[in-house]
Amino acid sequence: MATTKTTPTANQREDRVSTPAPKIPAVVAKPAAPSTFTYGLGNPLETRVTKPGQTLPTTTTTKSSGSASKGAVGSGTGGGNTGAGTSGTGGTGGTGGTGGGATNTGDTKPKEDTTEDTSLTYAKMQDEKARRNAFALLKDVFTQYGLGDLSDTIETLMKEGYEPEEATLALKTDPRYNKAYITRFRGNELRRSAGLNVLSEAEYLALEDDYTKTLKSYGLESYFGVDKATKQSAIADVIGADISAIEFTDRVSTAVDRVKMADPATKSAFQQFYGIGEADLVKYFLDPKKALVNLKEKATAAEIGGVAIGQGLAATATTAEDLARFGITRQAAQVGYETIAGELPTAIKLGQIYDEEGITYGQTEAEQATFKGLASAKRKKEQLVEREKAAFQGSSGVAQPGLSTTYMRRSSSAGYF
Repeated sequence: MATTKTTPTANQREDRVSTPAPKIPAVVAKPAAPSTFTYGLGNPLETRVTKPGQTLPTTTTTKSSGSASKGAVGSGTGGGNTGAGTSGTGGTGGTGGTGGGATNTGDTKPKEDTTEDTSLTYAKMQDEKARRNAFALLKDVFTQYGLGDLSDTIETLMKEGYEPEEATLALKTDPRYNKAYITRFRGNELRRSAGLNVLSEAEYLALEDDYTKTLKSYGLESYFGVDKATKQSAIADVIGADISAIEFTDRVSTAVDRVKMADPATKSAFQQFYGIGEADLVKYFLDPKKALVNLKEKATAAEIGGVAIGQGLAATATTAEDLARFGITRQAAQVGYETIAGELPTAIKLGQIYDEEGITYGQTEAEQATFKGLASAKRKKEQLVEREKAAFQGSSGVAQPGLSTTYMRRSSSAGYF
């Protein structure tokens, strides 16, 4: 009976099929093909050939390009069979045999590179450059605020690790650094205390410029002072009182154009009414505690009073302000007081004549009748005219006994009143 014979592969157990007939010696496994091993990456450093049954000594590998070399082929004997293992692992024997692997002494991990990435270094340099530029810009901005002396403080904040935005906030709000800023923008502190919205730095500086331009246009450049700090502090009071650029101009023009540059009679009336001389007019009108509407009323009152004085009539603050509130302007006052000045002497004289009848007519009644059209004042004027006409007509007829008409004819004002 024929016997089937198979050739086992390396490290596998041989399967044998035999018949009970005469005993045939065991088949010897076909020797495995020689194995070659390459050490290193890409370049063979050493080539070895192993034969069946041969045990390789422990091999020291050569490190190449930072990569570990493969271990040598392991070999083992088990159950009479010889097997070849893979690199770094012992070969498996025929039956229960385990081959011993070669020892790999090479590094299995590449050595860590501690050199910083060039692109990362460049990025850090760019960030630092941008940060320094931002702080340089911050210095320029605060210099424009008039706070150039804060440069050292800004430099300190930068060295302490503050970002530009954080440094700006610290300079405005941190008690350790904000004293100079608060002093510079004191007007905002006054506004905050009064419950008003604070202005941005740009708005604040623009308002200062507008005030300065207005004063310069009226020849009052040094009104707020010559020293920079003094000037800024004085302007802060005006900003804190919420006086806009338009209102500021209105106040100055009222003080200068309507009072200071007015005729002597108007200036005299203003000083008489309010005790303010020419030198203090602008200061009086820029007083934030005085409302602009009231200041304009006083200016109008002074103009009315000045017209009255110019016509040789009496002038009082009470009457002038009353007429100003009534809406009488300087132009209307000129027309009215010219009329009053022409008829008042005769009216006063007739009032004295007919005083027994209770008909009195003076400047007050004349102002009430002329400017306000007051009925009671007009009636008094009409009564005096009627009395004078009647007296004049009576004197042209037959004289009554004991009544002389000489004075009546001579002093008659029927044609004037």
